[in-house]
Amino acid sequence: MKRIAMYRGSLILLVLYILVMLYFMLVLPADAQVPMHWNAQGEIDSYYAKTPALLVGLGLEVFLFLLIYLMPYYSPKYRNQAERFEKVLPGLCFVLMLFFALINIYSLLLAKVGDAIPINIIFVLIGLLFIFLGNLLPKVPRNFFIGIRTPWTIMDVENWHRTHRLGAYLFVISGIIMILKGVILIHHSIFQNISMILALALLLYPLLHSFLLFRKKGA
Repeated sequence: MKRIAMYRGSLILLVLYILVMLYFMLVLPADAQVPMHWNAQGEIDSYYAKTPALLVGLGLEVFLFLLIYLMPYYSPKYRNQAERFEKVLPGLCFVLMLFFALINIYSLLLAKVGDAIPINIIFVLIGLLFIFLGNLLPKVPRNFFIGIRTPWTIMDVENWHRTHRLGAYLFVISGIIMILKGVILIHHSIFQNISMILALALLLYPLLHSFLLFRKKGA
């Protein structure tokens, strides 16, 4: 009971999300087309019918909660660092569930009323998520499921910590770029492409960095 209480924010969010889904189940027409995927330019390129969209959204929320809450039962490294994990997991669970809930609700709003907002909400949400993850990365203990997981970070605790410290800064910078992409650069296709390439490069560099640290230590 004590542990489930740490996740009460996520459980409350799940209940509220279910209520919102019930609302959209009632108000959306049966033939509604719900956006489910956006390309690199922020354009919708995939739609789901009403019922599958609602089920996918709800299923993802439940999956995220169970994936994080049940980590003690499937993570080999959890028991050795349980206290550190529990300082990170409840907040991570809540923010990930909130992020995907907001995306799904935004998709359902688009299906109901259309897009009248002059900014790209998806990029803004992704940017905020990257910023949160950047602040979280240095706190994540070494494990097989959460964080920047490469063969070199998994095998070496120093590599894990140094890679995640760098990753924290790069994730925050990438998040800021994504927010700018959604708010300021939305109508400039050249800058849209440049900003996306830059953000991806910053996100992927920690993978190379962990390998370089491995090579340096082995030299």
